[in-house]
Amino acid sequence: MALTPDVQLPSNDELTVPQEITLSTPWFKAVVPYMAKHCEKTINEFMLRRKELEDPRAVLKEGRDVTACGIQFLQALKKSCASETDALGHCIDHGSAKLYVSRCRNEQKAMDKCVLDNLKIERPLLGYWNSPHVHESQAPAPVPINRDYKAEAAKVLHELPVEYHLRKDYRKYNDWKTNLWES
Repeated sequence: MALTPDVQLPSNDELTVPQEITLSTPWFKAVVPYMAKHCEKTINEFMLRRKELEDPRAVLKEGRDVTACGIQFLQALKKSCASETDALGHCIDHGSAKLYVSRCRNEQKAMDKCVLDNLKIERPLLGYWNSPHVHESQAPAPVPINRDYKAEAAKVLHELPVEYHLRKDYRKYNDWKTNLWES
């Protein structure tokens, strides 16, 4: 989305959420499969609306809902599985320089059991997020916007002054491909 003078940006009040999710990478890697599973419907609704509307300003409410769902999940996780979460996050943080989870399978098993027993959330199987899922939204489908990009470009070019400098030093792709040393 290009920013032009007629684009109204949201105010700071519209962009502010009551509480941000502030987790470091190892602890986020420890909890993200469960958080994503817990907030799956909210996330899917946000992503669907974001794709349909093609304007991030239009889905600020849905974005706030995703953040609120994540905060609510983290609060429930802290009450019921704080020690297991801390052990897994600490293992990921200190297990390898690249923060691999594969070295922390024992801690992950304990975390899986605690989350399943207390929060009734089963860890998604490997490949779950790669398989197609259908999300039925309750919101009405937006009216499609059919833009004539050629007409818009022609209008912009027509509005340019006569003496406007248009580049003449372009080259075809094949020229760049065959002669890299000159560029």
